[in-house]
Amino acid sequence: MSAEPNWEEITADKEAKKQQVIDYIKSKCTSVSEHEDLRAISACLANGGRMSISILTGGLANYTYKISATHCDDCDDRHLFAKLSFPFAMRFPDKPCPLSRTENEYIMMKKFYDLSPGCVATPYFCDDIGIDMKLLVTQWSPVDEQFANQFIDGAVDLRVAQKISRAIAALHCSEVDLDFNSTMKPWFNSLSPILKDILDETHNPEGKQDRVSALGMELGREATDEMFRCYEDTVNTASGLCHGDLHVFNVLVGAKPSIETLDNFFDTTGDMMICDWEMSHAGVAGHDLGTLRAFPIACAFAHSINGHHAAALNIINWLDVTWNAYEAAMRKAGTPDEEISKTCRHSLQFSALYLLASYALNIHMDFLPIDEGNAVDLTAVKEAVGYVGLKCFHWGVDDKISLDDLKTNLKQLIDAEMGRILQIKKVRRNRRSSVLRMSGRRVSDANIHYANWDRQSFISADCSLDVSERRSLLGKRLEEFTSGGELSTHVQAAAQ
Repeated sequence: MSAEPNWEEITADKEAKKQQVIDYIKSKCTSVSEHEDLRAISACLANGGRMSISILTGGLANYTYKISATHCDDCDDRHLFAKLSFPFAMRFPDKPCPLSRTENEYIMMKKFYDLSPGCVATPYFCDDIGIDMKLLVTQWSPVDEQFANQFIDGAVDLRVAQKISRAIAALHCSEVDLDFNSTMKPWFNSLSPILKDILDETHNPEGKQDRVSALGMELGREATDEMFRCYEDTVNTASGLCHGDLHVFNVLVGAKPSIETLDNFFDTTGDMMICDWEMSHAGVAGHDLGTLRAFPIACAFAHSINGHHAAALNIINWLDVTWNAYEAAMRKAGTPDEEISKTCRHSLQFSALYLLASYALNIHMDFLPIDEGNAVDLTAVKEAVGYVGLKCFHWGVDDKISLDDLKTNLKQLIDAEMGRILQIKKVRRNRRSSVLRMSGRRVSDANIHYANWDRQSFISADCSLDVSERRSLLGKRLEEFTSGGELSTHVQAAAQ
């Protein structure tokens, strides 16, 4: 077991490194820099402006800062995002957390910027600084709200569907080094035992008895074991570049004009940016599509149980538009039908991973539009999420199902679950704007991936300790590899 970090020492260390960071950034801000932001900051400083630095978050394997050049009458204020990375996590100083992850994040951001300008913060530089530290500096994101808030609201901008589909299709069709960021593979493999536990639990006669376990029993252990084996093969396949963590909390959009009401849903631009590229790697395209789909499905079910069928349909329509736009972009790029079908199957496997984790481990579930403390509705939604997840897994490993049938099966299943959930509650609950937005709270990868893993047990008392210990260990692995602190990469910046 690793000792709890001394957070007072970490806070003091963040402060101590501020001057080192700001001095280095100043040295990069010159009149001949290739980046307009850096040239503008140079001019600001030359005209009497000053540069300031404020701590955003961090503390596990990186510190993050907001850099500002202000108080110059002749120039606009300028801001940068900076991340200072270390080769280890504070909580696990004996386990390596290679600095190559930050260099690869910079490389991928540059590549994605070239492929889809305006869909990622402009990366400015990633340099070695001091002893065993690497400094990544980027544009301060011009859009600052996590996209997940729109799904919590139940009103989702279709302009984003088109933009994100075209952008990730361009990434998936780009040239690839099949060894790119291969150090992330152990991290993804570390999730596999959690998924195996969840599948095994559906066969436990003394465990939770619900529709998910009934479906597991109906499929049989041999089938779920084969599903898991196929998933492990998929995780270890490298066929193209992918973001690797493309959930809707890692997509930033323009802020909602009014946070108090459900009116004026979207900003005028429809712009979006994809952030947090540390997990990008050579993998399968379905990884991104499947991850993107999971939380919206859960939100659709939550709106259904609240009696807001139109909000649920709005979300499902967004998912349909997103897949159709992605499929069209892939076909335009010359992707064969067989590859598109394979991507769809792989996407269902990764949707299953997130949906089953949400069902069994409460991942994401605290952010659904369900009143706090309403355990009855939350349990019903989680059961629907788990049921769809297991169905997706079953279909996602069956290469005999056609692409059209995969899409039809998924749509009919989600429609059926929404209809079933609508019958549970006869009292229609008032809709309200995202509590996350109204509180100014942002969701981090640390929170998304493991905040509640040890809090809820989904198995029998006989073996809960064993699996709880495994979750704790894997949660720490996640903490070690994501290097996130409380907020993840560019989402930290958006929180300020």
